[in-house]
Amino acid sequence: MTAPVVTGIGVVAPNGVGVADYWAATLRGESGIARITRFDPAGYSAQLAGQVDVDAAAALPSRLLPQTDHMTRLALLAADEALADAGAELGDGFRAGVVTAASGGGFEFGQRELENLWRRGGAYVSAYQSFAWFYAVNT
Repeated sequence: MTAPVVTGIGVVAPNGVGVADYWAATLRGESGIARITRFDPAGYSAQLAGQVDVDAAAALPSRLLPQTDHMTRLALLAADEALADAGAELGDGFRAGVVTAASGGGFEFGQRELENLWRRGGAYVSAYQSFAWFYAVNT
């Protein structure tokens, strides 16, 4: 029987990006829950959320930005954190396993593209819509 081995941890959370920042904020009792700022929540009964706002353009290749949803960018940042924490050098990348914990994602990308479809027509929908909306794309 084989057992899983955790070699690195990557954290991208509302109260800290990176293990050190996240853990320090957690020890201080900072929850990361605040009023929603990614859109105007005035018309909704729930106006609080745990948001992660990072400059993905500074950390990811520019070619990935138009292809990915906000959640996927966060997953990529967390994967980078975990690999760095592990001191891993992937080489060809075919000797690695991935475990993710997500039950949804891609909503922001999908919503934007569906709005383009209905307002402007199919010619204005990104080809990346075919996979960017799907939460498992993060794996």
